[in-house]
Amino acid sequence: MHHVPRRRAPRKALRRLGLWAAATLLSALLVILIAVLLTPPRRPSTGIGKSVLIIDSLYDWTPNDRLLARLVQTFSDAGYSVKVIKGRDATVDAFRNLTAYDVVVVRCHGAYFKAGEVLGGRVLGDAAPVVFTGEEFSECLPLSCKYYFERLREEVVRGDFQLGENAVSVFALTPIFFEGLEGRFREGSVVIVASCYGLAGKLLADALLSKGATYFISWDWKVSPEHMDEGLEALVEEAVAKGVGWVKAVENVNNRLGPDPLGGGRLRLVSTSG
Repeated sequence: MHHVPRRRAPRKALRRLGLWAAATLLSALLVILIAVLLTPPRRPSTGIGKSVLIIDSLYDWTPNDRLLARLVQTFSDAGYSVKVIKGRDATVDAFRNLTAYDVVVVRCHGAYFKAGEVLGGRVLGDAAPVVFTGEEFSECLPLSCKYYFERLREEVVRGDFQLGENAVSVFALTPIFFEGLEGRFREGSVVIVASCYGLAGKLLADALLSKGATYFISWDWKVSPEHMDEGLEALVEEAVAKGVGWVKAVENVNNRLGPDPLGGGRLRLVSTSG
C-alpha cells in the first residue's frame, strides 16, 4: 500500500496568510475602539430590573405634580419600573405590599406617640412615628367598622391634621402595622418616609428594617412641605441619577439644605448596619 505524501504549503503563502489574519484582527479592533469612543457614556443604571412604589397620601391637600413627575423620570431613566399611588387611592390597603418593591417612597403627613404612652398594649420606650394615609377616617358603626381588627391591635389609628380652618381626619398607620407586613424586602431595599417625625423615634424604622429593608430615611422632627419636597427631590437625584448611594446622598442633601428653617427637622438615615 502506497502512502501519498502531503504537500507542504509554500512558506510565502503561509506568511501572506498570517499577515492577512493579523490585518483583519487589527481592523476589527479599530472598529470596536471607534465604536466605544463614539458611544456616549450611559447614566448610572443601578435600577435595572428593580421596582419603585411611590405613595403620595399628601397629594389631595398639598399636591406637587412637578415633584412626582421628576421622581418618576429619575427612577425610570435609571432603569426602575415605577408605580404611583396618590390621594384617596393611598388607602390602608395600599401599604400592605411594600415588601414587593426595592424602593418605597411615601409622601405623607406624620405624627408620633410619645415614649411612655401605651400602644398595642405595650408601654413605649421610644417615640413611635405614625404614617398618615390618604383615606378618610370613619367611625365604627354597629354593623360596620372598617379595619376592625387592625384598630383593636392599634395597627391603624385616627390621624388628625389642620388644613386651613378645617380639621381633617384620616386613617393612620403605627409601627405595629409595618411589623405585620407580609414577606420581606430584598437586600439593598430602601424606604423613604417624607413626612414630619418619621425619625422622631426609631420604632417605625426598626419595624421596616426588621422586615428586611436595608435603609430607612426620614426627617427627625417637623418639616414644611416645601423643604421636605426639595429635600426628597435632591435625595433621589443624588442617590439614583448621580449614583452616589443612599448614605452619601443623605449627607449631601443635609450639607446643601440643612435642617428645616421653620420646624427644625433634619433628614436622617438608619440602616441594618447601625
